[in-house]
Amino acid sequence: MKKIIGIFRGFPGLGRIVSGVTLLETLRDEYNCEVQPISYLQGVEYLMQHGFSNDFAPSSTDLCSIGILPTGHFGAEIHQRIADFCPDMIIIDGEPLMLQSIKISHPGTKVVTLLNPADVVNPSNNLYAMDFFNGIYSLADLAIVHGLKSIQKPTIYGNFVCTNTILRNEILTISNTPSANVYCILGGGTENCSSSFEDTTLHVAFSTIALAQNYPHYTFHILCAGGKIANMLLLSFLPENVVIHQELVEPQRYYSDAAIVITRAGRNTLSELAYLNLPAIVFVSGDEYRIEEQKANLDSLASSLLLPASTDEDLQTSFARLFSATGNNHFEPGNRVAMEYLNSLLFE
Repeated sequence: MKKIIGIFRGFPGLGRIVSGVTLLETLRDEYNCEVQPISYLQGVEYLMQHGFSNDFAPSSTDLCSIGILPTGHFGAEIHQRIADFCPDMIIIDGEPLMLQSIKISHPGTKVVTLLNPADVVNPSNNLYAMDFFNGIYSLADLAIVHGLKSIQKPTIYGNFVCTNTILRNEILTISNTPSANVYCILGGGTENCSSSFEDTTLHVAFSTIALAQNYPHYTFHILCAGGKIANMLLLSFLPENVVIHQELVEPQRYYSDAAIVITRAGRNTLSELAYLNLPAIVFVSGDEYRIEEQKANLDSLASSLLLPASTDEDLQTSFARLFSATGNNHFEPGNRVAMEYLNSLLFE
């Protein structure tokens, strides 16, 4: 039986964990592999929701802006877990420093890095930062780049594949029957994030609340996936048709009966909406790095079902337009391609 460890960044939301967990579940359920995922902060609840235990609890000194510090206590615990478990493969998403440290301390273990296209090519980030990140990511035995934008393999990389976004397995089984429910998806949370990320998250939420006052026959659900944002919203004026969800809500609950979705232009959510052909209003928001990435995500889809909004007026106009919008995005998830490359490396 093959053994795989997954190490996934747990902040500021769930963008770095959902695809990795999907691959682990597929390796466990379809290929009889033994899997152990590791995450922290926002990632812990997601792991528990998927039936995994997680006994890791890093302190603030164990983390930095780009993830886990391998020289801290949390990094040492992960190294010890690797030594005890003796995995055949480690899948890493969003933890460049741990990737480098693992290649130093466990040189015989195969390492796969999951990447966003913006991790490899991003003109909005400085050249030296990109050189640093690509230098570390290229140490992996396999780089799987998945998202909404196709990029060419940089010469520094070895085994490299670019494919569409890897979607959560539960998304692939959802069918939508629209009802009088509108869902505002704020993302996987705002743990360990910048003030600008938190501010733009609140802007999307308050814009949705303002919109709800004009459509009393619809129930507007705001999915916060965390207590901090939810508590801020609960202290404000809320129309009777607005419901605040603090907990992490499973996608079946909102995608199955959504009339319209309001969300950020993140890679995972946009890909899910494209696959399900759901109408959505999309905010491009966040810090400078995320704004450029989200613009590229939206441009890559160019769908009549996905309308951008930057102001409350845009939101009102787009919401009215979406009631008559039609289209089919024909989005093919990258799951199959990713598994083909994983299996080729794992069973070679």
